[in-house]
Amino acid sequence: MASTKKDSVDTTITNEEVVTTETKKAEAKAANAKATAANKEAAKKNAEATAAVVKDAAEKAADATKKAAKKAAGTTKKNVEKAVASTKKAVKDSSETTTKRKYTRKPTKNIVIQYLGDEISEEVLTERALAQFAATEGAVSVKSITLYIKPEDKAAYYVINDQYTGCVEF
Repeated sequence: MASTKKDSVDTTITNEEVVTTETKKAEAKAANAKATAANKEAAKKNAEATAAVVKDAAEKAADATKKAAKKAAGTTKKNVEKAVASTKKAVKDSSETTTKRKYTRKPTKNIVIQYLGDEISEEVLTERALAQFAATEGAVSVKSITLYIKPEDKAAYYVINDQYTGCVEF
């Protein structure tokens, strides 16, 4: 059998090393606690600053909304006043127009001549005069016609375009 030589490792830890390790651990814990406290303080300050910014923004928005509402109310009031004035003017103009224009169209007319029991309308006499003129003169256009009605002759005399004359009987 062969003999083996064991290598020995010095595993002894000194009190000083234990204390140093524990001190380092305690210092690390203290540093972590300080960092956590600092983080909490920074978060608190950050939250306060954010709240202040939000509050200022909300106040500015509220002021802007109030100003816009006042302006809109003023504009609306002006528009209502203009509309009322315009309506009053339109009603006044309408009533004046209505009273000024009693007759917008010419009334229809129907002239009937009666003499010794006979009766004939002016319209029938005009149609007869125009038919007779068209038969004698042809394609001459009629611009004006004047009728002279003589019941005692039972005839109507006409002048067309201040140039052509003729007679039609009742």
